Amino acid sequence: MHRNDSNTLQYTSDLDHMHKVILEAPSQSELEKLSQDLSANQIDHKLWIEQPEDYPTCLATKPYPKQQIQSFFKKLKLFK
Repeated sequence: MHRNDSNTLQYTSDLDHMHKVILEAPSQSELEKLSQDLSANQIDHKLWIEQPEDYPTCLATKPYPKQQIQSFFKKLKLFK
């Protein structure tokens, strides 16, 4: 799922100032559903599966303009 495009190159050009947002999913099933929705819409991402427990713990997208992916994350709250 790795595509080398201008968004990724721009994002990684200044690693010390990369913008990151950490959101909290209410459940494992919500995290899995989000991954399925992203896949269905061809949004490159990685769903981490904790081992040996075999459950999802984290999801990260490749860099996209906010307006392109914001709708997928609007139900999630900022992690505190």
